[in-house]
Amino acid sequence: MECLDENDNNMITDYVDEPVDDSYIRPEDKKQLLITIKNIYETRMPWADDILMKCMIKHHYKEVIKNMIKEDYLEEISKSDVDTLIEQL
Repeated sequence: MECLDENDNNMITDYVDEPVDDSYIRPEDKKQLLITIKNIYETRMPWADDILMKCMIKHHYKEVIKNMIKEDYLEEISKSDVDTLIEQL
């Protein structure tokens, strides 16, 4: 087992739960993303207990958000809103 000396913080920072900014994502999109991720893990890991499942879902969600391009998402949202409005006319 590795030891962590006072000058080496790498091992600690690898396990720190860093928050991601998902404030720009619509609530319904967050919900759909979580449902989709949950379905993936329920299918691929039916043997996983609830705690492991929650950890995997949370990690996957954060990775998706971290890798999203905010500007592209917001542009897509604005286009879809205009398209929806036009269709309703």
